[in-house]
Amino acid sequence: MIYKPATTTGFTLVEVLVAITILLLVIAGPMQIMTRANNSTAYSSEQVIAFFLAQEGLELAQKGRDDLMLADFRREFVGLGAPNPWAQFGTDFATCLIATGCGLAWNMDTTPDSIAAPLSCATLDSCRLNVREAGTTNRDRYTYAPVSLVITPSKYTRTIRMQQVTGVAGGHDRGMMVTATVTWRTGSLIAGQQVELSTYLANVYDKP
Repeated sequence: MIYKPATTTGFTLVEVLVAITILLLVIAGPMQIMTRANNSTAYSSEQVIAFFLAQEGLELAQKGRDDLMLADFRREFVGLGAPNPWAQFGTDFATCLIATGCGLAWNMDTTPDSIAAPLSCATLDSCRLNVREAGTTNRDRYTYAPVSLVITPSKYTRTIRMQQVTGVAGGHDRGMMVTATVTWRTGSLIAGQQVELSTYLANVYDKP
């Protein structure tokens, strides 16, 4: 009697490599789609934050003008306040009138909150916003205050630029164009992202 060993069959190396290639193609496609979706979601969220930070910058500039308007009303009634509030507005925000712009933020250590003194944005990084965590003020807020135990750096920078709009020769200033620019970088992208909003503040005082 002659013994014959059982014949065994299996996959060849070529078949294994083809199977692995197909499996990788099947897995890589959905993973790439998920990665792109996550990146898109992150960018959209950052873009919304940047938009609101730019909007806040414009509102701070408008509050600076309106606070002087209230002071002007007070002068009219009780004789106190700046004699020329529009000129005072230009003086208070003179840093914002230069080409590099300024940083405007809330001073959260006053009651009620007030506008902190304009910060020079001679370098872009000097106007990087930091996050003041909720533990100190019961809410997260963006500020230019130095980084500390309760303040962490953010990825956003905000620059406010103002430009006077003059009237006819010898006439009064008609107002001020205000532009808020927020820049940031998403993940490892080389190119930075930017949101820019503008508004017009009229010379409501109508004084030279």
